[in-house]
Amino acid sequence: MPKITVYMPGYNYAHYIEEAIESVLKQNFQDFELLIFNDGSTDNTAEVLKQYENNPKIKIFHQENMGFPKTCNKALQMAKGEYIIRLDADDVFDENILLILSKTLDDKPDIGLVYPDYFEMDEKGKFKGVVIRKKLGEATKLLDLPAHGACTMIRKKYLEDVGGYNERIKCQDGYDLWIRFIQKYKPYNINLPLFHYRKHAGSVTAQSKKILDTRKEIKENFVEKKDLNKKSCLIIPIRRKARVYEDLPIKKINNKHLMEYIIDEALASKADKVIVVTESEEIAAVARKKENVDVIIRPEELAAPGTPIEPTVNFVLNKLKEKDFSPAIVGVLFYTSPLIKSKHLNEAINTLLIYDADSLVGVRENPRFHYTHDELGLKPLFKKRSIKHEREYLYEESGSFVFSKIDAITEQSLTGKRISHVILTEEESVDIEDKFTFWLAEKILTNRDEIENLDVKKISRGY
Repeated sequence: MPKITVYMPGYNYAHYIEEAIESVLKQNFQDFELLIFNDGSTDNTAEVLKQYENNPKIKIFHQENMGFPKTCNKALQMAKGEYIIRLDADDVFDENILLILSKTLDDKPDIGLVYPDYFEMDEKGKFKGVVIRKKLGEATKLLDLPAHGACTMIRKKYLEDVGGYNERIKCQDGYDLWIRFIQKYKPYNINLPLFHYRKHAGSVTAQSKKILDTRKEIKENFVEKKDLNKKSCLIIPIRRKARVYEDLPIKKINNKHLMEYIIDEALASKADKVIVVTESEEIAAVARKKENVDVIIRPEELAAPGTPIEPTVNFVLNKLKEKDFSPAIVGVLFYTSPLIKSKHLNEAINTLLIYDADSLVGVRENPRFHYTHDELGLKPLFKKRSIKHEREYLYEESGSFVFSKIDAITEQSLTGKRISHVILTEEESVDIEDKFTFWLAEKILTNRDEIENLDVKKISRGY
């Protein structure tokens, strides 16, 4: 029996698949089998694969298009190796990946899966950079940044034990597997780039939304299946006076008060209780028109400009104690982020239920190159553009919401030490802090359907 099963799903990757196969055959560790699945390709993939039909290490399967998850499960059923690893047909192994990853699993019997860093290349195979992952247990103890779905080596019996691949998930299969896997088994990573990941040009916005929405679905399904739900409440503090406009909370967009947007989404979420806290009777009157909204009037001093939010939150929590309501999770939402939807709030709750985090914030990824200023002028904040250290990724707080487990909230802080995140797209994370951002939010809310269908093409920056 081979030590390792490498499997390769392929659909219309005739242009790349030969390079992928050769990278497996050239491994310094040769105790493997390679299962290749031509998943209903309509290009000349079948013709390319003919040259490998007599190779004793390779088994080729031509099938009608089954889709990715079903093909992965078929590979799992047929695999004879103790360890299993997937190589996508457009990616390329380093010649030492099987040797290094298998030896890691051999030497560390408490580890269930292992994954490496990787090189990035473009469609033509041109080098784009190196992605260096955080070292698990050292650089990060919070496991909310999963392994890359491909080129991760797993003990086959463990993969079978967690149920293989979810065939209802059309993308982000690695994320779904990661959540299920870490509940029972330990992951590990090697800080060596051991495969080449091909990044294809395409619709960045559409793909990003698809990925983020799929992750939301994965988390919701996991929480429901494991029955992890606990009591939660959402607190929406609304101050009558605002920097942008005096009457900002009740200013109307599409015949709807601005504050109503976040209240309606909060009510549509899975939270058990929605609370509007304000010092203004006018705002309270608007909120009371909403069914199932609790309104709490706070002292004027808690609403004074410059007053931190923590005293207001603790004021509300004390009021809830008087009513014998004890939430396990508390979310603080801000009406100045009117583009947040109930799906984001549900994902925040689910993320705290899944991961060993104290708190969570809504963020947007900031991929731009950053500088700081020293005595010689501008200095790059991190490494060269071609080296992407995961520890150097920047996440910008969106100003939309903060969630915490109740035990993590103190008089001075809403967040504990372990802080996870929910990623928002650019248009979802608009925060009204001046007249321009109010205008932008108004435009997006007025043309939301059109904006959500935008197909923004990738723009090369030339590096």
